[in-house]
Amino acid sequence: MRPFRAGETIYERSVAIDASTIDGLTVTVAVTADRTDELDILDNIYTAAEDYSFYPFRDKSHDIEYEESRDLFEIAIESNEHFLAATTHLGNDGSDRERVEAVQSAVLVKELGLTDALVILDGDEDKAERFGRAITGISDTCPPTATCIQSELYYPSSLLADLCASHLAYEIEHPRHCTEVTPSAPVTKEAFNDHWGSAYHSMINSSDRVETEPIEQRRAETVRTRINCWFEGYMGGGEPMPYDQSVQPIVRYAREEGYEELATKLSQV
Repeated sequence: MRPFRAGETIYERSVAIDASTIDGLTVTVAVTADRTDELDILDNIYTAAEDYSFYPFRDKSHDIEYEESRDLFEIAIESNEHFLAATTHLGNDGSDRERVEAVQSAVLVKELGLTDALVILDGDEDKAERFGRAITGISDTCPPTATCIQSELYYPSSLLADLCASHLAYEIEHPRHCTEVTPSAPVTKEAFNDHWGSAYHSMINSSDRVETEPIEQRRAETVRTRINCWFEGYMGGGEPMPYDQSVQPIVRYAREEGYEELATKLSQV
């Protein structure tokens, strides 16, 4: 598994962030993982999806009907719970969804307190700008940040964040639910009230330029090429991959790392 490479700087750990909004309620989830942990996350998602027509690198949460697939969401989350952090915005206050997600993302990253991890945002440069301006309101520096178009299709950790955010957004209907769900997803304005206002104000009023890490981007049109992008540490976007690539080197790597069932699943792609 290649580290993320930004020029001469490498990152062996990431914080993948995704959010879901249902009926005005927004849940943002952060997944913290070393590159080698992503094999475990992917293996767990494949296991959770065994009885469903749902496949990593092809599908994301909105591609499967929630009520008919609740077990998939719950198993994927429970088996990966130790990677997860979440927070909830209850809505009904006129807040813009994208701004809420940016502030929640900044709060989660601040709370995680990681200095050596690459933050992966699902989206484009606008998302990085909102996040960067929000976090500089509550932190001395903006952490290394990368954007990945449709990150759920490229990174198992991003897919896990997507599944978890969607699940929690469906499950939470009352403030008390925020502490009853797994993982706990406390209300941002309450649990992190010392951060919310400062991050929101900074996001709106800051004019600082937000720099993203110069990580190679590739637009992958097939499952095989997305698997290769994941393995190589490329971000989704940019120019298309010039040709379809074999997954056999990745299958061998998974097998060498002791993930026999995962290797079999990948070999069938």
